Amino acid sequence: MNPEHDQSLRVFFDAYEKAIQPESRVDLGDFYNVSFLFAGDSGAQPVKLDDFKRVVPKMSADARARGLTSTRLKELTTTILDSKYSLVKIIWDITVEVEGLEPRHLETDSSYLVMQIPGSFRIVCQIDHKDLSKLM
Repeated sequence: MNPEHDQSLRVFFDAYEKAIQPESRVDLGDFYNVSFLFAGDSGAQPVKLDDFKRVVPKMSADARARGLTSTRLKELTTTILDSKYSLVKIIWDITVEVEGLEPRHLETDSSYLVMQIPGSFRIVCQIDHKDLSKLM
């Protein structure tokens, strides 16, 4: 356990949390490696950062259309794998508000393999353990 490393990862994912909010104008691509692996219910696929940056606006618009109003980091646990890589498991609290219905708070979790770079980190693999579109 390395408290300083854990704190650095917490700062990175606190910034990531702000970047994934519906109203955010932060470039989400700043958190990902030039290529990374995305995995979920439908399997795993390699993603190029430029392709990811092109689809983020559509993904964000789709989530807002489904009523996603916020995503908050609820719990973060880290495992240092070696001097360069760490595994980060996050539980997210998601708020969905659909007109005419009470707001819903959903919980989902994701795992991230992050690579340390000078002064920060980059996500090299993201695993979404639940399909958010099915939750909403």
